Amino acid sequence: MRKNNQCLLDISLALAAGALFSACLDVPHAPNDTQKISDVSVFAKQFDEAIEAPIKINSNEEAELIAEVTPRKYKNKIKYYWYNDDEILDSGATYTISTAYMASSFLSKNFIPDRLVIKDGEGNTLETTFTVNVNNPPQILAKTIPADGDTLYGNSHTPFLFSWQSFDRDGSKGLENVLEIDGVQYQVGELQQVMQSGFAAGTHTFRIIVADSLGDKDSTVKQEFFVIDTTLGAR
Repeated sequence: MRKNNQCLLDISLALAAGALFSACLDVPHAPNDTQKISDVSVFAKQFDEAIEAPIKINSNEEAELIAEVTPRKYKNKIKYYWYNDDEILDSGATYTISTAYMASSFLSKNFIPDRLVIKDGEGNTLETTFTVNVNNPPQILAKTIPADGDTLYGNSHTPFLFSWQSFDRDGSKGLENVLEIDGVQYQVGELQQVMQSGFAAGTHTFRIIVADSLGDKDSTVKQEFFVIDTTLGAR
């Protein structure tokens, strides 16, 4: 009788162990981390500033496109592919846009990405499209009136001519010019010639600043001119 009872105990233990083993097999595997990425976006970095949509970059300075995934902790567990239409341009979490790519509309059109595709280790993909606008900033010619170091003759009532040439390399109109004299800025709109009086004898400084409708700027270096009061010599 004891032998039969022992057999029944052994069978019960075996069944219990089998049930436990079966229960272990039913525990689901942890999901692949890269499948938890919910979003991917692109922003630009230029002049040490982050530029989010709409992305506008200045053609005078190299820029970087940077991919950002959500949650960010998975950013190093995936692969990144930059496309221009259906043409793959490069891979990696960043894409460098050199000034050479911005030099012409052809290069900008063909070598600046407009689509990013990310892939995880299981072959899952996620993509986003975007547009990069390249802006040619305005420009001021170096030659100005007065020139750096010029001497002007008159008195505080004498109007002196300030003249320069600014233009937008994109061909658009509506540039905003600023004439800065002795640190004081005067908004002069689209004017490129201004008569200004009220100067005491001595050294003065000036510079020109121009901005386009997208906020890009150019400026001359600060220049000096000298005023000699001609009324002093008449006394």
